[in-house]
Amino acid sequence: MTTQATIVDQQQAYPATPAGSDRPSGDLVDHIRPTDDVVDYITACEEVRRRHRRDLEDQIERATTRLAHQLNRRGRRLDAGTLRQVARREVFYQQRRMADQELAGMRPATQLLQDAERHDDAELYRRREQALALLFSEQADSYVALVPQVLADRESVCRQQALLVDEQTQLNRQLKQLGGVRGLIGVRRVRQLHAELAELDRQLTQIQAEIRHQQALLDVIQAADTTRSAWLAEHQEELLVGAAAVIVLTRRLLALANPPGCTRPVAEVDLDHPMGHDPLTPPATNGGTAPPSAGEDPRVASAAAARTATPSPAPAPRQN
Repeated sequence: MTTQATIVDQQQAYPATPAGSDRPSGDLVDHIRPTDDVVDYITACEEVRRRHRRDLEDQIERATTRLAHQLNRRGRRLDAGTLRQVARREVFYQQRRMADQELAGMRPATQLLQDAERHDDAELYRRREQALALLFSEQADSYVALVPQVLADRESVCRQQALLVDEQTQLNRQLKQLGGVRGLIGVRRVRQLHAELAELDRQLTQIQAEIRHQQALLDVIQAADTTRSAWLAEHQEELLVGAAAVIVLTRRLLALANPPGCTRPVAEVDLDHPMGHDPLTPPATNGGTAPPSAGEDPRVASAAAARTATPSPAPAPRQN
């Protein structure tokens, strides 16, 4: 009877596809498949998207709780549905602010900045929206925020595997010591050890499958990141134009917010709300970016808005 289980190397639990091997069509999976096991990879794709949606829902829940506290301090009340919609709107705008930060960090050339300076706010906002549309497109989806949790899960499973292997080694040692023992008690103990080893084999098989699954999740995240990098590189020129627009708009709004003699300097501005923003006040329907509807992913809403919106020039920020 075989009692030794093969230990899967946690670093090689999900090997890469050999060069020249066939890959599924783009209709099968959204990203290039880096492994041979299509079923495992598609399962991992589904779980990564599910975790991403759950993370988004967690953000909305946290925003809902924070807004509920603000309402309580003001002595106001909103029904649960309306409050959640307000929370979704806040997550929506937070994602746009993060996208603005990403654009500003692209460091466009001086020539692009000089060109942006020659245009009015309306044109710069239009360029910004075009760049946001690229960042919020499906090809630019990123799941790297999930990596720490996946690595922690894999480390936990690997520790469980190590404990099972230690236990298996001890039982095998006991079984070897009983090799020359005869009699009823010896036979019973041998049978018991075989049963325990069989159970350990079963548990190790499950653990090894889980390690492969965790590695598959990392492969999916890496594939999505590779796709995103290629997409951003393909549209680098448009993104840099949008980045220059964001930088120039920010400079202009900061200059307005910090006039000579200002005693409380403003360090940053929100391009969507240069006059300030009360999340509990319904958004004005003035042709600006519409918030997401109930049940809609804020990233999807951002992408749709960025493709169609042509905002009016922003008013000056509130001055101190």
